[in-house]
Amino acid sequence: MANCVNFTLNNLLTSYKKWIVANPHLLSDIEATVRCLSYFSFGQLRNSSLAVELIYSMPNLIVLCNDLLMYSSKCKDLKIPQFESKIKIWLTVVEYTEILLEVSAEKLWGAKGKWLIIVVIQLFKTILRLLSIHVYKERMTKSPATPPLNREKFNKAVNSIQSKEGFVLKRSGTVIRSIKYSAPIEKRTWTALESKMNITMDLTPKDQESEKNQEKICKLAESLYVTKPLLHLGCMYITSKKQWPPWLLSFIIDIVSLNMFNRCPMALFNKEEKEELVRRRLSLLLYILRSPFYDKYSRVKINELLDALSTSVPFAKLLTNAVKKNLPYMQSMYFYMWSR
Repeated sequence: MANCVNFTLNNLLTSYKKWIVANPHLLSDIEATVRCLSYFSFGQLRNSSLAVELIYSMPNLIVLCNDLLMYSSKCKDLKIPQFESKIKIWLTVVEYTEILLEVSAEKLWGAKGKWLIIVVIQLFKTILRLLSIHVYKERMTKSPATPPLNREKFNKAVNSIQSKEGFVLKRSGTVIRSIKYSAPIEKRTWTALESKMNITMDLTPKDQESEKNQEKICKLAESLYVTKPLLHLGCMYITSKKQWPPWLLSFIIDIVSLNMFNRCPMALFNKEEKEELVRRRLSLLLYILRSPFYDKYSRVKINELLDALSTSVPFAKLLTNAVKKNLPYMQSMYFYMWSR
């Protein structure tokens, strides 16, 4: 019986893999629809936090699973770092479900259970991120650690690999010409294909030392950034959630970390790392939505702005009323200082 069930499940999984590979655009449309439904349900189910977080987490997990299945089915030779790293995949799953786990723990075990889960989750995330930085030499961690796959670029890369005239040896990087794609013998050039390995320029000892120092600064800045949640929780345990010291501590850590990154030349960072730095600078604006700043200053101003928009902008009342209703819940659930 068990073998029959396993056989059926394997067949279903294989069929599903073939379907998502053959219909990437339709798959993206379905995922977008599910995500929109989750946003719609937020306004309808805000009194049931467990249902809200479950519905909100599911679309993200579905997208992640589909990306992994597409990657494993279509082209295993295409190296995409975030899908090759189990640490990043685990981090992504935890990031998508951490608030759901917090709410579930509070329902089951009360406030003490919730705070225990929060500490365990943040400790787990911090350890994995520090491993990524110091063991796997990742300069900057991202959130989510495994971003959604760009299906269009992925398909182009796969098509280009499938149509290339040679293949790359894993250890040496040497490109070997494929017989299948070879030209007729009278038209062959008999020259070696271009190697895909990166050619590194010779650096002087002074340049190498400078680069090592910059890497150390980046590691220190990122280590400080990823330990911020634990430092914030520790400070909040000493004072309280509504006091200023935890808020100020987190804000100072963010500023110091960004300033340390600014000391490094931008040429050191790739495109994704530069985008992450921009995201972190913009995320400083979220401090106005975090307690106690929100409770003492922002809440009144935001409500006044929403009221002004509802009276001065046509058809804006429906949207502003929805924001006013949902903002207290969102502020209390999503704007923790330990959320990234």
